[in-house]
Amino acid sequence: MAKGKKKAPPPWLTVLEGLGLSLGLYLLGILLVTLLAVRGTLSENGLFPAVAVVCGLSALCGGLLCGRRPFCGTLPSALLPAAVFAALLAAVGVLCWDAVAWTGRGGALLLCALAGGLAAGLISAAGSRRGKGRRRLRVL
Repeated sequence: MAKGKKKAPPPWLTVLEGLGLSLGLYLLGILLVTLLAVRGTLSENGLFPAVAVVCGLSALCGGLLCGRRPFCGTLPSALLPAAVFAALLAAVGVLCWDAVAWTGRGGALLLCALAGGLAAGLISAAGSRRGKGRRRLRVL
């Protein structure tokens, strides 16, 4: 084994891990929402808010993963996987349904994904500053 510092992973690998975590959590959340809807626990009116929360939380988790290992600052590092996640959701909407209702629920889901990334960036930035704190002056 070589002695010394470990090689840092390339930045695109961190973004890919965050995107994979976001997509995995989103698919598991959609399966859970579908199960709750089929069993009758979740009403039809509550489906979209539940999907929006799942979308925001999955983007938040993927952003937190990348925000804790920043490669170009904490906020851009956390926003990048959320933006790619939102772009992937938009691409799937365009490919499967030939359009995305930007003013309706499709735009709201994309905004939830971006808001999750923004929240992840702010949480990551606050966590990195927490250890510094104020220095106390000694009274002689």
